[in-house]
Amino acid sequence: MKHKFLRNFDAEGNWTKPSRIIRVDGVEHDMDEYAKEHGIELPDSKSKKHKDIKKEVNTHADMERKDHSGDHTVDGDGDSEG
Repeated sequence: MKHKFLRNFDAEGNWTKPSRIIRVDGVEHDMDEYAKEHGIELPDSKSKKHKDIKKEVNTHADMERKDHSGDHTVDGDGDSEG
C-alpha cells in the first residue's frame, strides 16, 4: 500500500516539508515513529542506508597464526613442550 505521506519525498529521497508531523485518520503522528511502528521504510531512513552496507567477514580470521616466531614442533602426545 502506498502511503500518502510518502509523496512528500523528492526523487532523491529528501523530505520536502518543514515538519515531519503527519496526520493519519485525523490524528497527528511523528512520521519517523509512525513508520517504525508500522514497518514502513522511509526513503531517507538511516537504517536503510546501513542495510545496504555489508561487511565482508573472513570466517577463517581467527585461525590465522597470532605469533610470528616460526614453526613449533609437537611431539605427538598433546603437549607442545617437546
